[in-house]
Order: sequence, then C-alpha cells, then structure tokens
Amino acid sequence: MLLPSAAVMGSRWCPALCLLAYASTADASPQDLFGYGARAVAMAGTGTAYADDYGAVYANPAALSRARDRSLTLGYAGTGFGLSLDDRYFAAAPGRATVIGLSFPLPFGGVLRNRVGLGLGFFTPTDVIVRGRILRGETPQFVVLPDRVQSVALQAGVGVDVGYGVRVGAGFMALAALTGSVLVTNDASGRSTSRIDDQLIASYAPVVGASWERGAWRVGATFRGELVARFGVTISAPELGIPVPPLNIAGVAQYDPAQLQVEGAWQRNGFTVALAVTGKRWSAYPGPSEATTATSQAPPAPEFTDTLVPRVAVEHRWTFDGGPQLVARGGYFYEPSPAPAATPTRQYLDADRHAFTFGVGLSTGGAGSRFSFDAFGQVHALAAREGASVTGAPMRYGGSLWHLGVTASVTF
Repeated sequence: MLLPSAAVMGSRWCPALCLLAYASTADASPQDLFGYGARAVAMAGTGTAYADDYGAVYANPAALSRARDRSLTLGYAGTGFGLSLDDRYFAAAPGRATVIGLSFPLPFGGVLRNRVGLGLGFFTPTDVIVRGRILRGETPQFVVLPDRVQSVALQAGVGVDVGYGVRVGAGFMALAALTGSVLVTNDASGRSTSRIDDQLIASYAPVVGASWERGAWRVGATFRGELVARFGVTISAPELGIPVPPLNIAGVAQYDPAQLQVEGAWQRNGFTVALAVTGKRWSAYPGPSEATTATSQAPPAPEFTDTLVPRVAVEHRWTFDGGPQLVARGGYFYEPSPAPAATPTRQYLDADRHAFTFGVGLSTGGAGSRFSFDAFGQVHALAAREGASVTGAPMRYGGSLWHLGVTASVTF
C-alpha cells in the first residue's frame, strides 16, 4: 500500500492501518466482468435484445416490461483465479457471493395494463463489502481482474412497452465505496490514540435501454454510465511530535467504464441466437491510486485504451408434455485488454481474454407457480502476454479464471 514507514508512525497506528486492508484497486463490478443473471452469464453477457427476467436490470431495463408475473430468484456464485507471472502462480483471493433478483409487473390498468415492469438485482459477497488494494505502481498487480468480484452491487430498473414492438427503460447501478478519516492525537497521559471515522457510501451510474421486436427478430441497445467507487481515507497527526504531513490513502476500489452494447437476436422454435458488441470507454479510467501527500510523486498514468467486445450466444428450450422445460445455453466473447503492456514503473498486468460460457436450466409448474433451477459458468483464458519487469527484464504473464453458480427461481 502507498503508506509511510510503519516505524515512523508507531504501533498505535496499527488499528487505523488495518481498516485500510479492504480498500481499493483498478477493478470493476462483477456484472461488467461476467454479466448479470443466470441466463446472461451462460450466454456470454448478452440479453440486450431478448432478456425477459431479473437480469434485464443490467442487460436492458426496457425488457422488464415483458414481466407478466412476480418472480423471485436466489442464487450463489463463486469465482477462482489461476493467474501466473513468469510461469509462477500469482495469488488472487477467490470470490463467493449470493445473488438475489426480483421482477414483477406494476399493477396498472387501462392502456398501461401489462406494459410496465420493475426489477431489482443484488450481488453480495459473503465475506466482504468491498475489497481492493492500493499498491505502488512498480508492484506487479492484475488491475482489471481479481477484486472485481469482491464488491456489493445493486441494480434497479423499470421498463415500459410503448407499443409497435418498441420498449424503453431506465435504471441505475450502485457499488459500495468508502470514505473517512483517521486522527492521531495525544491523551492526557501523553499516549498516542487514534480516532477513526469511516463511512460506507454508494456510487451510482445510470442505465438506459431500448429494444424493438418484429416476428422472430429482436434488436436492442443499452447505455451504462461510468461507475466509479472510490476509497479515500485521510490520516492526520498534528500532535504526534514529529512533522508528519496529512496522508491521503485513496484510489479507485471499483470502476466500470461508460459503455454501449448493441445486440441483435433471433427467437423461434425454442431457439435464441444472439450477436452483440460492447464498446467500453476505458480511456477515461483515472488509475488505481492517488498521490499519498501533496508533495508525493503522482502515480504513473494508466494509459488505458477503449475496447470493443464481440459476443455470440445460443440457447435451446425443450418443452415436454405437462409443461416441464429443459434449457441448454452456451456462448463466447472476446475481451481485449484495455491496459498497455507492463513497464518498469507501471506493473499493471492484464491480457486479452477468451471467455467460454455455458449453462443448463430446468423448470416445471405446480400449484399456480413455476419453479426453475439454473446452473451457469464461464471459463476465461488469458492470452499470454509479455512486458518488462521492474528491473527492465522481460517477463510473461497470463492465466485463467472461472466463474460458476446456481440459482433457484419461483414465478407466481
């Protein structure tokens, strides 16, 4: 972390420093990494044109207008990393989270009957609220991957069917962030004490979308605004007895670039086929950390570049006598890295990713309700990449990650 020497600060600073252990790097939300909802995750993060469940809060809120019944989804997802640096394992904490989704039509009458739907989505890690690290620029770090799955995320949206096959919708995304201060003072006995004032806050970004359908064809577009969840703690010690300037321990805990996804889909005879492309404005990324003091050298500029992510997915549903359905899903997307190759002063590791996605589902009805079970997964293979180590020597990095989960839903 970008912190002054612990020997200068003294042991009584340890409680304050421990609070910083869960704060920030260059990462983005799990939805930006995988998509949201069992169906979308299994289908390469598509859904902008065809979504019809709670996953529409991220894929395209306009699709929430397709809701005809109330639906509740509960699930669990886990992520593991197999990253490497110079053919050695690069440690990265796994992620585990619960998933909650709700969608339902709003009970309007008249011309608005069955035309307005609302959705909510939650992604909640089981052991943290938000996790990240503030590391020196010359410390090797996979800035775009590990901590992305370690943040509470909330999404909400509303969709409206305006007729003639046109649907529109809007909503927001929210991520957890942290701000606070640590004040070190002397008590009456001359002992140093610390007063910690931290606040958990939320950062927001808009999501707007529209879709059009005619016969078996669907097209859609979704814009998601830039979502920046910052971490910032100011440490001051005016009575310590030695001149210590105020310390700014700050950075970006989570970052989603502004993005536009455009998609076309075809649905007939139980098949759904989707093609999409997502443009991401990574060039606006401010970097994972800030200067520690007013006179500190600024961290190196990230020099990220904008990316285009192509996606393709297919789904088939088999409906049996009595109403049970079996569903198989699969997809692929290619995500170019926004980060340049590592340099001695900027050890930001990342690589292009080939993501293979898959899933199965089973649903059946009974007692006026419908029950569904879905399993989904993704495997990302990082293309091996070369850069320069902190000494200028050549180095090689890459690896893989996986994301698996299950959900159970009831529609009533």
